[in-house]
Amino acid sequence: MNKKDILSKYLLNNEQKMQVLKILDKAALAEKKQIIRYSDFIDPYLYIILKDILTNLYNISFKGFGGYEKAERKIFIFYPNYLCGDYIDFPIKLINLQNLPKNKVFTHREVLGAILSLGLKRDKIGDIIISKDIIQILVLEEVADFIELYFKKIGRFSINVSIGNIDSIVPKIEEFKEISANVKSLRLDSVCSASFFESRNKVAEDIKKGKIKVNYRPINMPSYILEEGDMVSYRGKGRIIFEKIQGKTKKDRYKINIKKFV
Repeated sequence: MNKKDILSKYLLNNEQKMQVLKILDKAALAEKKQIIRYSDFIDPYLYIILKDILTNLYNISFKGFGGYEKAERKIFIFYPNYLCGDYIDFPIKLINLQNLPKNKVFTHREVLGAILSLGLKRDKIGDIIISKDIIQILVLEEVADFIELYFKKIGRFSINVSIGNIDSIVPKIEEFKEISANVKSLRLDSVCSASFFESRNKVAEDIKKGKIKVNYRPINMPSYILEEGDMVSYRGKGRIIFEKIQGKTKKDRYKINIKKFV
C-alpha cells in the first residue's frame, strides 16, 4: 500500500495531506540513506496520525518533541536504528519577548500574527507561551537568528527579542473559567453554543466550515456527540473542556460543566 492510499483513511484537507507527505518523504530519505532528518512543527492531530503511519511504514527510528514536556506542536527527528535517540539534539530554539507594555496583555493570535508578518511559515513556529512578564516562542533553529534580528513590534508596541535556551522555558499555567449550562443534547453544536455564547445556527455553520476541532481533530458534523473530557477548540474564540455531565433537569435537559481556557 502506498502513502496516498494510507492517507485516504484519515480526515485530512489538501494542505494537511501535503504536510504529511512532506514528512513521510523525510522519513523515507532517512531510512534509505541512514541519516538524521527532522521535520517542521506540526499540530497535535497530524502528530497522532503520523505516529500511527510511521510505526507501520518505515524501518527507521523516530522521536517527537516540541521543546518542553507538554508542548502541543512538535517536530519529528528520524534517525538510523543503530543510533541512540537520547543523544540527538532537536533543532529547536527559544525566543524570549521581554520588556512588554505594562497595560497590555497580548493574545496568542496577536503574537502569532506579528511573527508571521515577517514572512515566516506557520510550520517553523511551535508553541507560544504567554505569561505576565514574558512571552516565549518555540521556533526551528534555522529561523531563530532571523527572528531576533527583525522581530521588533507586536502591533504598535515595541518589544525586546532574544534567543534563549529551551531549559529556561517558563511552564505554561492554564487558567480556566467555570461554566455551568443546560443543553438540550450533547451534540457539538449545542454544547458550543452554550460555551461560546453563539447561536446554534452560527455554530453549525462554523463546524461545517472546519472552524471547530474536538481533541485536535477537525469535525464537520454539528450532530457529533461529545463525551466527558473532550477538548473543543473554536477558531478565533478559544478552547473548552467538556468536563462533566451533572444530570438532567425536570425538562429533560442535560446539566453540564465546562472549563473554558482564559
